Amino acid sequence: AQEWLAPFVIFTARFGGKGESSLSRQNLKSVLKQVFCLVSGAGVTTEKRGGAFGKGRPIGLGIQAEQVDALRAEAQVWMPQKRAPEDLVGRTVGGERIVKQPDRGPFDTSNGWLLNHPLMKIRLYCEHLDELKEMGHEATMRRLTGDGAWQAAGGDGAAR
Repeated sequence: AQEWLAPFVIFTARFGGKGESSLSRQNLKSVLKQVFCLVSGAGVTTEKRGGAFGKGRPIGLGIQAEQVDALRAEAQVWMPQKRAPEDLVGRTVGGERIVKQPDRGPFDTSNGWLLNHPLMKIRLYCEHLDELKEMGHEATMRRLTGDGAWQAAGGDGAAR
């Protein structure tokens, strides 16, 4: 069992949105469905193509940002978004160069919710854990919540 999943869910719900804001219930549900498939090694499937992305390659805690980005690039080749994420353009995966607007499908019509966003949430959480190690819990939570909000909550993260 992956004991990091519960803290991941809590962190992603609270800070996984744009600009480290909370993630909507629907977006959280969408992300978690895919993350669970990736973490279990079952892989992510879609009706648009055969096979499962990441099948037999479970993602574990401790994956580095560059490894997540390599998976995102692989996902862009496997089921391309109509517009590739800027940071992936120019990468090569399996001899295929990622371009801004791929000319072949089938395409990920979910605007990245199939694989890109779930993988980015894993990356964000791993970066959060790295920051905790480097800066400490108090400093990290102050940065995420703003000094006043963290102090008003009692500084220990407990719900009040």
